[in-house]
Amino acid sequence: MRRIETGEEVYGPGDLKEQATRFYLDQMLDEVVERALLHSSSRPHPPVRLLISLAGFSPVTTVLVYRLLKPQRMLVVTSQNARSSVDVIGEQVVGDGRLRYQDFRHAPVVPTDPLGIYRVVRSELEELEKLDEEKPYAVIDITGGRKVMSAAAALAAWQLGLDLCYIDSDYDPVRLRPLPGSDRLLLLDNPTALFGEESMSAALEMFASGAFEPARQRYDELCEIIVEPGRARFMRALSELYRAWCDLDLTQLPQGVTATEQALRQIRHDVSVQTVRRLERQLMFLRSLAEGDQGSLLICFFVLGEHYREVGRNDFAALLYYRAIEGCLAGRLERLAPGFRCERPDYTLLTDDVEALSARHAGILRTIGRKDVDGTLPPVIGLMSAAVLLTALGDDLPRHAQLAGPKALSHLNSLATTRNRSVLAHGSATVGPKESKTLGAKAQAVLRGYWATTDAQEDIGALCEELRFIRTDR
Repeated sequence: MRRIETGEEVYGPGDLKEQATRFYLDQMLDEVVERALLHSSSRPHPPVRLLISLAGFSPVTTVLVYRLLKPQRMLVVTSQNARSSVDVIGEQVVGDGRLRYQDFRHAPVVPTDPLGIYRVVRSELEELEKLDEEKPYAVIDITGGRKVMSAAAALAAWQLGLDLCYIDSDYDPVRLRPLPGSDRLLLLDNPTALFGEESMSAALEMFASGAFEPARQRYDELCEIIVEPGRARFMRALSELYRAWCDLDLTQLPQGVTATEQALRQIRHDVSVQTVRRLERQLMFLRSLAEGDQGSLLICFFVLGEHYREVGRNDFAALLYYRAIEGCLAGRLERLAPGFRCERPDYTLLTDDVEALSARHAGILRTIGRKDVDGTLPPVIGLMSAAVLLTALGDDLPRHAQLAGPKALSHLNSLATTRNRSVLAHGSATVGPKESKTLGAKAQAVLRGYWATTDAQEDIGALCEELRFIRTDR
């Protein structure tokens, strides 16, 4: 081949370059392909439905890529003054055992116009999608053509979600060109996927919106394709942890806590001190929640209610706020006397004069507008029953929780009715943002009041603020 290139030997018609190219394709290509297959560590897994190859003055790399990938369809993109390569490429890739004529296409473009290459590639993909009724697996070969064409093709691959390939070779210092037989195929992921900034941003938007399971799935995909997957692994673990937390999947919380701790260690230096501290406090809280701590469960109801209200799921928020209020009131009653249970109340454990308690209970109900009062104590204690009983017992919680007096109890009763009429409770109504916000404020007041009656020293307001879901990966 060197002798042909220098004019020492003749190999058919044409100038020296044309003769050398013909010799390469006739006499060397099969051996080059065999060696390239041995040298190439990366090959596409699915069959290549479409190969888009950039071709310059030399058709050699395009023919080689065709032989290595064996696509079902091929589009050759050339500059205006390199169209002579198309004939040579067509002779090598079309015919018996190769491509059908209808599956081989070529298109000239302006090398400096990235939109030109993009339009050509997109048009070909759209045509195939119509035929296949699904997006075809396509690869863009950026080996040939001018450098500006390669840059434009990389941008098209980024925009259209395609893989890239490139023929890498050792350099022959004598011929000042690649050394035949040293070729190897490099398959490159979508250029943005290597670093994943845009995909990470899209996953973070899912995460911040509360779509934790879709976010986990996306982060799981990114862990396999980006160069530095540490942050994706951390966010995958955190997404799964928050998913379990939102679902109150208490059996999965310990595993989620451990996975998040391990992932955080790997990227701790890349996360802000504020985020690390907040997350560590959340992990501590979730451990106590998983262990069955009732105080943690009440706080959890309120925190999750705040989360669901922030993402616009007001019916879920109302249900959780209600559970927080009910749990605090019932919990306070049960702490007044060992063995007392709201589901099967023994009122003698609360007072020596059950009859007097019953009379006070009935009187309070009448002050808030109840007309069906029969003077008996409830066989099962719900939210309003607990609030009225605590008031009748003269407990401190109603005062701490802003429930003291007929007006406050009547307001609580109307909020309970709002929740009971919800489609997620006993009715078919929808809880609006205003009602959800009001119910949340009441849940916060009751939680603070309950906390004030315990021996806990921690600031409940500050704790709930720290437990708000993190919305960042920094």
